[in-house]
Amino acid sequence: MASESDKPGSRVDHGDWVIPESEEYHLREVQQTRLGAPRRSGPGFLAGGLIVILLGFIAAATVVVPLLTDRPWVGPAGREEVLQGLAPGRPMKVRVVLSNTGRSPAVNLRIAVRLIVGNPPPAPSPALGECEQSDLPMAETVLFPGAVHARTVSTLKEIDDQTVAAVLRGDKIIYLAGCAQYDDSLLPWLPLGRRSTHFCRMFAPTSAGNYGVLGSFEDCPAGNSAD
Repeated sequence: MASESDKPGSRVDHGDWVIPESEEYHLREVQQTRLGAPRRSGPGFLAGGLIVILLGFIAAATVVVPLLTDRPWVGPAGREEVLQGLAPGRPMKVRVVLSNTGRSPAVNLRIAVRLIVGNPPPAPSPALGECEQSDLPMAETVLFPGAVHARTVSTLKEIDDQTVAAVLRGDKIIYLAGCAQYDDSLLPWLPLGRRSTHFCRMFAPTSAGNYGVLGSFEDCPAGNSAD
């Protein structure tokens, strides 16, 4: 004879709780399903975290790349013009041109350029630190995108016969060294710091005439940088 618990619709006594057998079977299935469900951890959780990080990098790149593209970039335009060539008894004069190849104005622009007689490479290229000296009084200007700034510089003293001969032999070099420091007008409220450009060009003699020894300028092996 079947017991009361074996009859359909019977009730099973669990101490203080009385549960119908059909409901107990359903509860057991739910419990087994929960125990068998995979936990949210392991490789799947790690992959999700990597995807979130990757999306963060992509979002940051969408902000940084336009800033780098639209910011100002100030540097020499490579159009130096020898106004007064290398000749004894007078200083040498050169007109140098700087341009803003960026897409926004360079504000609070400070420029220093000098024409220096020095030793050839591998001697260190001359570097100017005037732009970084905030206490040094220097004229400041604004250079708009696509605009140029021209400046004429000369050697500090007259050239003598020995210097002309040394330059022609390659024992001495005429350096055109300069620096430019400016602020970024694109996001002035961000503490990005001032932008700096350092450049160094070397005089390469090509001909001599009534205006002295003429030539062109080429990049120095070192001394060129921009940030």
